[in-house]
Amino acid sequence: MNDDDIAARPDDAADHDGQPTDEPEEPQPRSLDEINRVVAGLETVAKVLGRQIEQVSEKLAELTEEPESDPRLARWLTFLPPEAAEDKEHRGETPLFTIAHFVQYYNQTYVGNPGTRALAIPDCWLDHPGLVAEIATLAYTWREAHLGKKATARDAQYWHDHWRPGFAERMATEWVHQRCRSDGHKTAGAPARPDRFTLEHRERRAQAAAESAGTEPESVPGQS
Repeated sequence: MNDDDIAARPDDAADHDGQPTDEPEEPQPRSLDEINRVVAGLETVAKVLGRQIEQVSEKLAELTEEPESDPRLARWLTFLPPEAAEDKEHRGETPLFTIAHFVQYYNQTYVGNPGTRALAIPDCWLDHPGLVAEIATLAYTWREAHLGKKATARDAQYWHDHWRPGFAERMATEWVHQRCRSDGHKTAGAPARPDRFTLEHRERRAQAAAESAGTEPESVPGQS
């Protein structure tokens, strides 16, 4: 018996001549409903992957963000920046810490010729509510213009050209009595009032004292 006499096994793939073939069968065309289901599934997967990519990107941004304790000092920043509550070594301090140190920096840097409005911020600045509010924004616009990755020389110059002169003008003519700059604080305009950070500190102290004594805490003066 030779090879020609051997019959093909039933499970052997064969073409119309009875010869084995390796060609795959052509896929049957999908219905429109099946295609729509596949597309919908791919859209769902894409949305899930998109959210995962966003989460990874946010986490990567947090990990690569420079610490506040080592801010990227701009090339044009001649003097070391004032200490701030946003610095790593001062975490736990309130923004009032940032503002107070900016006042010191301002008085060491931006006091000009006698007779001009480039005056020092007086020691009684906390007793003038309007002045406190202006110094707060002046301090934080200064930080944005001079510190960190987003600081630009254009913003820094705009601060010097616009924000500082406007502040100096209002401080000299609106917020501070002339005697505050020479003879000590003089009440003028809105009366002094405690800032919210001081109020929060008083509230915590009162609550701690009440809990220690087993009584109800009294309302803190000035707290609305």
